Amino acid sequence: MPYLNVETRGQIVGMCQAGLPFSAISYLAGVPVTTVYNTMKKYKRFGTIQTEKKTGRPPIMTAQDRRELDRIITQGHRLTFTQVTDLLTHQVSTRTIQPKIHKLGKQSCIAPKKHYLQRLAFAHAHLHWTINGWAQVIWTEKSSFELGKKVNWVWVWRTPQEKWQLENLAVNH
Repeated sequence: MPYLNVETRGQIVGMCQAGLPFSAISYLAGVPVTTVYNTMKKYKRFGTIQTEKKTGRPPIMTAQDRRELDRIITQGHRLTFTQVTDLLTHQVSTRTIQPKIHKLGKQSCIAPKKHYLQRLAFAHAHLHWTINGWAQVIWTEKSSFELGKKVNWVWVWRTPQEKWQLENLAVNH
């Protein structure tokens, strides 16, 4: 049965009580005959046209809580799950907010260690290169490692489009 608002249900019940046949009510209300039949069946059984209360557990976080979570993540790119949970006014577990953050389109990513000014200077210097000029460039990946050195990764919350924004970059000395 398609969803009907309370006004349409009231019209269906009123037309039925006025003596109109189901086919005429269906035509006038713009709904299938089975919907008219089921609406009247529920009205006779329960005596009301109001929507029944939905069953099931209500969501832990309301829309307001999700907006607050989005604001906290947007302002504090480098917060951990525990820190975000502590900042929320509604007390929830870290396991609850993890999927909510991902539904907001945010990902926990390692901040790239890039020299912003060097990248900007490179881009300005090569702004007017042609496709043929770029075709002659050989790109390689530079990797290095040191034994016994702790990996200092900086994790940030961001969307894929925010990857190269200054607040999402790690300082590289």
